[in-house]
Amino acid sequence: MQRFFISFIALFCLTLPALGTDTSYKQVLISTNAGFIRIRLPLTDVTGKVRVKKQTAGSFGLPVAPTRTRLDEKYYLEWQIGYDLPTTNSPSVVPQLKFTRKGETKYGHELAKIILSAVQLGLLSTNDLLHEIESLAQIEPSEFEENQPVRVEVDTNMAPDGFRRSVRRVPQFTKTTPDGWVQIQLKQKQRAVGYQAMVYACLPMNEVLTMNGSPRPPGRARTKETVYYDFTRKNTALLLDIVQAFGIASQEHNQDMHVILEKILEVSANQ
Repeated sequence: MQRFFISFIALFCLTLPALGTDTSYKQVLISTNAGFIRIRLPLTDVTGKVRVKKQTAGSFGLPVAPTRTRLDEKYYLEWQIGYDLPTTNSPSVVPQLKFTRKGETKYGHELAKIILSAVQLGLLSTNDLLHEIESLAQIEPSEFEENQPVRVEVDTNMAPDGFRRSVRRVPQFTKTTPDGWVQIQLKQKQRAVGYQAMVYACLPMNEVLTMNGSPRPPGRARTKETVYYDFTRKNTALLLDIVQAFGIASQEHNQDMHVILEKILEVSANQ
């Protein structure tokens, strides 16, 4: 029995590095370089925040298995981008961007870190952020996607087998730019009743890079492959589009964006 227990402990310890590596692979990492911001994204984490999809009519996208698909210009990365976390246990958190929502402490994350870095590098100006803050304040509650109705259409005729066909129509907002597109999708809440607005940054595969900064060649994804996307002076307008998307997604996102942009201005002014 003792020998079995020792063997079990040894096997468990051997699995810990592998688990750590898997967790590290899934993380979105943000680094600052001379004149650009580089984002590392997992390519094969099909159940995570970054998924590969094939472009389809209507901009809904079709999920694919990246390790079994030749990824080319017809595909894109759908990144469920975030802007805050309740802890500082992530390399993409900015502890200085601290705020409170409903009594809970939050820290700037991902989008917040990218925008702060863009201001520090001069890719975005403080005037850009002031303009966004003003725009956020002008959005009417009726414009929030979370307030858009979800309609269910039911056929009047029942099928011979007794089933009745119905279609649920869920609104989706999309803004397309030369550098990618931003989507706001309504999804059912997991732990509550109703829908919540989720924001996705969609990055074309032909804009995705390898570790050395060269375009990723078309082909199947390798197991646990990571890819990169650069924000430069050329495409920082996409960042502002993402801010706008959160601004019209919901009232809570709108208020959070307002606070985060003001915090970024404060931190930038003190550096």
